Amino acid sequence: MTSDEAGVPAPLDPELAEMIRWSAGVLSGVQEAFVRQLRADLVAMIPDLATDGWAFCERMVQAALWAATTGQPAEEIADGLRWVGAMNQLEGFAADQYVSVAHALVRTVHMLSENRWSTAMGSAWISYFLWMRPYLMAGAEQAAAQQAAERRAAAWEAARQQAAKQQAAAEFAAALARGEQPSVTAGDVDLKSVQRLLDDEDDEDDEDVGYGQIMLSMTLDQRRERPPQA
Repeated sequence: MTSDEAGVPAPLDPELAEMIRWSAGVLSGVQEAFVRQLRADLVAMIPDLATDGWAFCERMVQAALWAATTGQPAEEIADGLRWVGAMNQLEGFAADQYVSVAHALVRTVHMLSENRWSTAMGSAWISYFLWMRPYLMAGAEQAAAQQAAERRAAAWEAARQQAAKQQAAAEFAAALARGEQPSVTAGDVDLKSVQRLLDDEDDEDDEDVGYGQIMLSMTLDQRRERPPQA
Protein backbone atom coordinates (compact mmCIF):
# COMPACT_ATOMS: atom_id res chain seq x y z
CA MET A 1 0.00 0.00 0.00
CA THR A 2 1.30 3.45 -0.87
CA SER A 3 0.20 7.03 -0.48
CA ASP A 4 1.25 10.35 -1.94
CA GLU A 5 3.47 11.46 0.96
CA ALA A 6 0.68 11.18 3.55
CA GLY A 7 -1.62 13.32 1.40
CA VAL A 8 -4.62 11.36 0.17
CA PRO A 9 -4.77 7.78 1.49
CA ALA A 10 -4.28 4.99 -1.00
CA PRO A 11 -7.27 2.65 -0.77
CA LEU A 12 -6.94 -0.47 1.34
CA ASP A 13 -7.13 -3.82 -0.35
CA PRO A 14 -10.90 -4.47 -0.66
CA GLU A 15 -10.77 -7.83 1.13
CA LEU A 16 -8.64 -6.41 3.94
CA ALA A 17 -10.85 -3.33 4.20
CA GLU A 18 -13.96 -5.46 4.52
CA MET A 19 -12.41 -7.58 7.30
CA ILE A 20 -11.34 -4.46 9.22
CA ARG A 21 -14.75 -2.84 8.72
CA TRP A 22 -16.47 -5.90 10.12
CA SER A 23 -14.08 -6.20 13.07
CA ALA A 24 -14.31 -2.47 13.84
CA GLY A 25 -18.11 -2.70 13.77
CA VAL A 26 -18.01 -5.43 16.43
CA LEU A 27 -15.48 -3.54 18.56
CA SER A 28 -17.53 -0.34 18.38
CA GLY A 29 -19.99 -2.02 20.71
CA VAL A 30 -17.31 -2.41 23.40
CA GLN A 31 -15.46 0.85 22.84
CA GLU A 32 -14.88 1.64 26.51
CA ALA A 33 -13.42 -1.83 27.10
CA PHE A 34 -11.31 -1.30 23.96
CA VAL A 35 -9.83 1.90 25.39
CA ARG A 36 -9.27 0.39 28.82
CA GLN A 37 -7.53 -2.71 27.48
CA LEU A 38 -5.41 -0.75 24.98
CA ARG A 39 -4.24 1.51 27.79
CA ALA A 40 -3.32 -1.47 29.96
CA ASP A 41 -1.36 -3.11 27.13
CA LEU A 42 0.32 0.12 26.07
CA VAL A 43 1.34 1.35 29.53
CA ALA A 44 3.00 -2.03 30.09
CA MET A 45 5.27 -1.21 27.14
CA ILE A 46 5.54 2.57 27.67
CA PRO A 47 5.47 3.17 31.45
CA ASP A 48 6.04 6.90 31.07
CA LEU A 49 3.14 7.43 28.66
CA ALA A 50 2.04 11.07 28.81
CA THR A 51 -0.49 11.81 31.58
CA ASP A 52 -2.26 8.55 32.43
CA GLY A 53 -2.56 7.43 28.81
CA TRP A 54 -6.35 7.36 28.82
CA ALA A 55 -6.91 10.36 26.55
CA PHE A 56 -4.30 9.09 24.09
CA CYS A 57 -5.80 5.58 23.94
CA GLU A 58 -9.33 6.94 23.64
CA ARG A 59 -8.27 9.11 20.72
CA MET A 60 -6.48 6.22 19.00
CA VAL A 61 -9.41 3.84 19.43
CA GLN A 62 -11.91 6.37 18.14
CA ALA A 63 -9.68 7.17 15.17
CA ALA A 64 -9.16 3.51 14.27
CA LEU A 65 -12.86 2.66 14.47
CA TRP A 66 -13.93 5.83 12.67
CA ALA A 67 -11.47 5.50 9.79
CA ALA A 68 -12.52 1.87 9.27
CA THR A 69 -16.28 2.45 9.26
CA THR A 70 -16.87 6.01 8.06
CA GLY A 71 -18.20 6.79 4.65
CA GLN A 72 -16.22 10.05 4.51
CA PRO A 73 -13.99 10.79 1.48
CA ALA A 74 -10.36 9.70 1.68
CA GLU A 75 -9.22 13.33 2.08
CA GLU A 76 -11.40 13.72 5.19
CA ILE A 77 -10.00 10.53 6.67
CA ALA A 78 -6.44 11.73 6.05
CA ASP A 79 -7.18 15.09 7.71
CA GLY A 80 -8.73 13.34 10.70
CA LEU A 81 -5.73 11.06 11.18
CA ARG A 82 -3.31 13.97 10.84
CA TRP A 83 -5.28 15.83 13.52
CA VAL A 84 -4.97 12.82 15.82
CA GLY A 85 -1.21 12.69 15.20
CA ALA A 86 -0.90 16.40 15.94
CA MET A 87 -2.82 16.09 19.21
CA ASN A 88 -0.68 13.16 20.27
CA GLN A 89 2.46 15.21 19.60
CA LEU A 90 1.14 18.25 21.47
CA GLU A 91 0.36 16.07 24.48
CA GLY A 92 3.90 14.74 24.54
CA PHE A 93 3.61 11.38 22.81
CA ALA A 94 6.88 10.49 21.05
CA ALA A 95 6.30 9.60 17.40
CA ASP A 96 8.86 6.79 17.54
CA GLN A 97 6.59 4.95 20.00
CA TYR A 98 3.95 4.14 17.36
CA VAL A 99 5.61 0.73 16.93
CA SER A 100 4.51 -0.06 20.47
CA VAL A 101 1.03 1.21 19.67
CA ALA A 102 0.80 -1.24 16.79
CA HIS A 103 1.73 -4.17 19.03
CA ALA A 104 -0.66 -3.08 21.80
CA LEU A 105 -3.49 -2.50 19.33
CA VAL A 106 -3.23 -5.97 17.80
CA ARG A 107 -2.96 -7.57 21.23
CA THR A 108 -6.05 -5.70 22.42
CA VAL A 109 -8.08 -6.59 19.33
CA HIS A 110 -7.04 -10.22 19.78
CA MET A 111 -8.27 -10.26 23.38
CA LEU A 112 -11.57 -8.51 22.66
CA SER A 113 -12.34 -10.55 19.53
CA GLU A 114 -12.26 -13.82 21.50
CA ASN A 115 -13.32 -16.72 19.24
CA ARG A 116 -13.71 -14.40 16.26
CA TRP A 117 -9.94 -13.90 16.13
CA SER A 118 -7.86 -15.44 13.35
CA THR A 119 -4.37 -15.13 11.95
CA ALA A 120 -5.84 -13.38 8.93
CA MET A 121 -7.56 -10.83 11.17
CA GLY A 122 -4.28 -10.17 12.99
CA SER A 123 -2.50 -9.55 9.70
CA ALA A 124 -5.35 -7.28 8.61
CA TRP A 125 -5.08 -5.11 11.71
CA ILE A 126 -1.31 -4.84 11.36
CA SER A 127 -1.72 -3.76 7.73
CA TYR A 128 -4.48 -1.35 8.74
CA PHE A 129 -2.31 0.35 11.35
CA LEU A 130 0.58 0.60 8.89
CA TRP A 131 -1.88 2.33 6.55
CA MET A 132 -2.86 4.81 9.30
CA ARG A 133 0.65 5.49 10.56
CA PRO A 134 1.94 7.87 7.81
CA TYR A 135 -0.95 10.27 8.47
CA LEU A 136 -0.41 10.14 12.22
CA MET A 137 3.28 10.86 11.66
CA ALA A 138 2.53 13.70 9.24
CA GLY A 139 0.30 15.36 11.84
CA ALA A 140 2.98 14.88 14.50
CA GLU A 141 5.60 16.50 12.28
CA GLN A 142 3.36 19.49 11.59
CA ALA A 143 2.70 19.96 15.31
CA ALA A 144 6.41 19.59 16.13
CA ALA A 145 7.27 22.27 13.56
CA GLN A 146 4.66 24.58 15.09
CA GLN A 147 6.05 23.97 18.58
CA ALA A 148 9.59 24.71 17.38
CA ALA A 149 8.44 27.95 15.74
CA GLU A 150 6.67 29.03 18.93
CA ARG A 151 9.78 28.29 21.01
CA ARG A 152 11.93 30.35 18.61
CA ALA A 153 9.47 33.24 18.76
CA ALA A 154 9.39 33.13 22.57
CA ALA A 155 13.19 33.05 22.76
CA TRP A 156 13.45 35.98 20.32
CA GLU A 157 10.94 38.03 22.32
CA ALA A 158 12.73 37.29 25.61
CA ALA A 159 16.04 38.34 24.05
CA ARG A 160 14.47 41.53 22.64
CA GLN A 161 13.02 42.48 26.02
CA GLN A 162 16.32 41.79 27.77
CA ALA A 163 18.21 43.89 25.24
CA ALA A 164 15.72 46.75 25.70
CA LYS A 165 16.15 46.60 29.49
CA GLN A 166 19.92 46.63 29.18
CA GLN A 167 19.81 49.59 26.79
CA ALA A 168 17.50 51.50 29.13
CA ALA A 169 19.76 50.72 32.07
CA ALA A 170 22.81 51.95 30.16
CA GLU A 171 21.08 55.21 29.21
CA PHE A 172 19.85 55.71 32.78
CA ALA A 173 23.31 55.15 34.26
CA ALA A 174 25.00 57.35 31.66
CA ALA A 175 22.62 60.23 32.38
CA LEU A 176 23.21 59.95 36.12
CA ALA A 177 26.97 59.88 35.61
CA ARG A 178 26.73 63.12 33.59
CA GLY A 179 24.61 64.73 36.30
CA GLU A 180 21.56 64.88 34.04
CA GLN A 181 17.95 63.94 34.70
CA PRO A 182 17.42 60.54 32.98
CA SER A 183 14.88 60.48 30.16
CA VAL A 184 13.51 57.22 31.59
CA THR A 185 12.38 56.66 35.18
CA ALA A 186 13.95 54.19 37.59
CA GLY A 187 10.85 52.04 37.35
CA ASP A 188 11.50 51.47 33.65
CA VAL A 189 14.92 49.89 34.08
CA ASP A 190 16.62 47.09 35.97
CA LEU A 191 18.31 48.92 38.83
CA LYS A 192 20.71 46.02 39.38
CA SER A 193 21.94 46.53 35.83
CA VAL A 194 22.34 50.24 36.52
CA GLN A 195 24.36 49.51 39.65
CA ARG A 196 26.60 47.12 37.73
CA LEU A 197 27.19 49.75 35.07
CA LEU A 198 28.04 52.33 37.70
CA ASP A 199 30.31 49.89 39.50
CA ASP A 200 32.11 49.20 36.21
CA GLU A 201 32.90 52.90 35.96
CA ASP A 202 34.56 52.65 39.36
CA ASP A 203 37.48 50.89 37.71
CA GLU A 204 38.04 53.92 35.49
CA ASP A 205 37.16 56.92 37.63
CA ASP A 206 36.24 56.56 41.33
CA GLU A 207 35.17 60.20 41.64
CA ASP A 208 32.75 60.11 38.73
CA VAL A 209 31.16 56.90 39.92
CA GLY A 210 30.63 58.26 43.39
CA TYR A 211 28.79 61.19 41.87
CA GLY A 212 26.69 58.86 39.74
CA GLN A 213 25.71 56.78 42.74
CA ILE A 214 24.75 59.91 44.67
CA MET A 215 22.57 61.05 41.74
CA LEU A 216 20.89 57.64 41.55
CA SER A 217 20.09 57.78 45.27
CA MET A 218 18.73 61.33 44.95
CA THR A 219 16.58 60.40 41.96
CA LEU A 220 15.03 57.43 43.77
CA ASP A 221 14.43 59.55 46.90
CA GLN A 222 12.66 62.17 44.79
CA ARG A 223 10.40 59.51 43.25
CA ARG A 224 9.48 58.17 46.70
CA GLU A 225 8.76 61.66 48.09
CA ARG A 226 6.80 62.91 45.06
CA PRO A 227 3.08 63.26 46.03
CA PRO A 228 0.57 61.39 43.86
CA GLN A 229 -1.00 63.42 41.08
CA ALA A 230 -4.74 63.99 41.08
